[in-house]
Amino acid sequence: MLLVAVIVLLIFYLLLIRKYNKLRGEELRHRELFKRMDNEQIDHVHRNRLNPHLLKNSLNGILSHAYQTYYTMDKLAMVLDYVLYESEAELVSPKAEIEFARNLIEVNKVKLSPLFDMRVKFDIDELNESLLERPALVPLMTVDLIENAFKHADFHHPDSFISIVLTFRNGLLELTVSNKISKRSPLYKSKGGIGSKTLEERLMLYYPDSHELKRFVENDVYNAYLQIRLYEN
Repeated sequence: MLLVAVIVLLIFYLLLIRKYNKLRGEELRHRELFKRMDNEQIDHVHRNRLNPHLLKNSLNGILSHAYQTYYTMDKLAMVLDYVLYESEAELVSPKAEIEFARNLIEVNKVKLSPLFDMRVKFDIDELNESLLERPALVPLMTVDLIENAFKHADFHHPDSFISIVLTFRNGLLELTVSNKISKRSPLYKSKGGIGSKTLEERLMLYYPDSHELKRFVENDVYNAYLQIRLYEN
């Protein structure tokens, strides 16, 4: 019986040795195969598992949208602050109204495609602080023309555009707004594209002899020009 047990154990031991050698041989073969792969093949294998550049681009896209949302909300908050608090004053400085116009434009730009032809220019004499920061302007004088441009512009026509130019020099505030009109816009139905009389009434009330307002439609383009002289030369 003892001899039989020894023989069985010996056979079992030999089988284990054989199994171990087989596994060892498979491991060595895989290592050799892996070593023969060049760096480009190894890089390709790893990149096929998960492309880190794809994840990075996705992350950048998310961050871009988050930043744009924060930026727009910040500008909207400034617009609301101006409307709720600054506009309560009888007069504001040209600088405050100009900053309001900047923020109002940025908020409205959210509805535009990145490919839309949006032209904005500010030409401000910032060296003359005494004129720029002196309260002399009735608040919200720029809002009507800017909002009308975004309200009535044709965003689908290939030649569509919005142009806004605001200048302040030597006590003269000038705002020029132009935009391609949508065929669905009520401006098509009004002579000269006048629309609301609110701005005209305020200008006649506060600047009866020191303002100029022109509004007209030409070649499907709405044009508006506002000039207010705040100080005499």
